[in-house]
Amino acid sequence: MRTRTSLAAVVALLLATLTACGGTEAKADPQDCRKALYDQYRDTVAAGDDTPESKRPAACDGVDDKALQRLAGEAIKEYLASDDAEKAVDDAVEGAIDDAPWEEVMPTPDASDLGKEFDDAKKKLDDLMKETSDATAP
Repeated sequence: MRTRTSLAAVVALLLATLTACGGTEAKADPQDCRKALYDQYRDTVAAGDDTPESKRPAACDGVDDKALQRLAGEAIKEYLASDDAEKAVDDAVEGAIDDAPWEEVMPTPDASDLGKEFDDAKKKLDDLMKETSDATAP
């Protein structure tokens, strides 16, 4: 849940910051801008809670705000369908599993407890087998 919330906040922050910056008159290549936005988004997701404030990539100087929003949407969509996103999700899940308080949720049994439980279960099974064989004997 925290990852989904953080991801939504990152997208909102990225779009708000990028559109708040005014473009200059220089012409930028839209594909270079989209690649720079993709790279910035990938790095932002990787940084997680330590994400620095996003700034308009230099490759996007000269791109108007409407085009910048479109390119950012394309870059995010491309990222979400990429191996980079799959790796980020795998890393997040692995990190959550590693950080989980497993001992609080599911205590690990002591090996000596398992041996005693096995011996008790074996004795019950032996007793049941003996009772069953005695009951069917003529």
